[in-house]
Amino acid sequence: MIIANINQEVSLAQLIAIIEQALTQPQTQLQQNISSEILNATYQQAVDAYQQLQLSPALTAFTYLVMYQPCERKYLIGLASTLHALEQYQYALVFYGYASLLDARDAGVTFRIAQCYLAIEQTSEAIDALQTSIEQSFIAPVQPDIRRLAQALLDEIL
Repeated sequence: MIIANINQEVSLAQLIAIIEQALTQPQTQLQQNISSEILNATYQQAVDAYQQLQLSPALTAFTYLVMYQPCERKYLIGLASTLHALEQYQYALVFYGYASLLDARDAGVTFRIAQCYLAIEQTSEAIDALQTSIEQSFIAPVQPDIRRLAQALLDEIL
C-alpha cells in the first residue's frame, strides 16, 4: 500500500522502516526541523478527518505525523485505527503493536489487536489478545468499559 504524503509518497513498509530506525537511532524534533505547531495542527486535522470518516486524508495526515514522530503513541494509534477502519488489518496490527510497545498497559489497543486478528481469521491469537486485554483492564488506569467489550467478544468466540 502506497500513501501520498504531504510532500512525498511513502509505502507502509517504508514507514515501518522509519519507525525501526527511530527506535534504534532517535533524533530530536529540532534535528528533524519540524515545529510543534505544525505537528499539533496536523494531528488535529487527522483526528477531525478520522472522526468524519474521511479516511484518505486521515491516513495521509497520520502517516506524515508518524514519519516525523515515530515514537509518539497517539500518532501510532491514529494511524493504526485508520488502517483498521480501511480494513488493512495486517498493517493495523503492526502499528498497534508499536503503540503497545510504548505502553503495554493499554487494554484498548490490545482489544483492537484482537479485532484485527479476528478479521484475518486468526482466532487463537484473537483469544490471547482478548484475555490480555481483560487482564490489562485491571491495571491503572482501570478500563472497565474495555473489559466488558473484551469479555463480551471473548464469550462470543468461545
